[in-house]
Amino acid sequence: MTRTHSTASKKLLTIINSFDGEHTLDEVRTMKAWRGAQRRRWKWVCLAGLVAPFAVAVHAQHATDTQPRQPAKIFYAPKPIQPAPYLAPMRSLVRLADLKAKHKGQVNWSELVVYDKNNRAEVTSAAPGSKVPRQLHSDAPEYWVVLEGRIRFEIEDPPGQFQIFEAAKGDLVLAPERHLYSLEVIGTEPAIRLGVTLPDTTVIYETKPEHPEKGMEYVPVTLSTGNNPDEVPSDGKPDRLFFNIDELQKEHPGRRSWSELVVRKNRAHANIICGYAADVKHTPGDLGHYHTDFAEIWTIIRGQQSFAIEGLKPFVASEGDVVYAPAKRWHLPEPTGEGISCRLAMTPYPAGNHLYQPR
Repeated sequence: MTRTHSTASKKLLTIINSFDGEHTLDEVRTMKAWRGAQRRRWKWVCLAGLVAPFAVAVHAQHATDTQPRQPAKIFYAPKPIQPAPYLAPMRSLVRLADLKAKHKGQVNWSELVVYDKNNRAEVTSAAPGSKVPRQLHSDAPEYWVVLEGRIRFEIEDPPGQFQIFEAAKGDLVLAPERHLYSLEVIGTEPAIRLGVTLPDTTVIYETKPEHPEKGMEYVPVTLSTGNNPDEVPSDGKPDRLFFNIDELQKEHPGRRSWSELVVRKNRAHANIICGYAADVKHTPGDLGHYHTDFAEIWTIIRGQQSFAIEGLKPFVASEGDVVYAPAKRWHLPEPTGEGISCRLAMTPYPAGNHLYQPR
């Protein structure tokens, strides 16, 4: 069988090569079998249809059998001898428990935990019944993780229609850019949320607010709404706007470790990554990875995660905590503790580059 397949493959390649080049084409045109323009055209079409699939298969088989897998190419990246510093308000670890203690006795409060060139992240606590009116960002998505309590989100998608999601602890909700959204704290307890968007995005309201900020006025405008036509391609699929860990787990049956891409926009990217500490295989000397041009942010959605960030002692983060690693710092997050552990990893670019140690 192997000899027959090899002979057939050679014949197919010979046929393909016979049609490559102007001189050969002239010779073919003189053959009786190819007399007449119509007859010649149809035979070319038929022959191409028959030969192409086999040629592709032969080439793929040949490449697989004869070409060894190339090792990763080594490059040389400039990296500070001293790790890049933390600039306020960023800290390596912001514990939700510490924020609640700082605002003890208060229900409505907010803390800016990340404000760099790519991201703005804010932890907000709000009393039951608190509302954010319908608004949008003209050129920036925003997404939220509910850290405590329950929040009802209203997201316009498709244009003119609103989807409603009741989100609880650990749930994530996405409002794409140019889509109206609103939210309301429901239930009898305050709700705490982490909101992430671009650093200097402007809020545009559906209804004119009564009290403008100092030095500002609200003017009527028109603008493009709905999906951004130049957004990162999504294969024509509508955005998924709501994510729940338990439901996602059902979408990965039989898998103890899994990840789910939840935000993929021009300037926003986030993955939910879940696993168990017992399944982690440690490699001596492994520093993880780093990013040359942007920081990485995490919040813990379920369980606990351990973090090794260059220049710092390893530490453990729990549910609701926010972790930050500046650009050019090695970092290695891993599940720890008992039970499933899930983190939300946030970066500003779709498929941003990861730099690893050579192996």
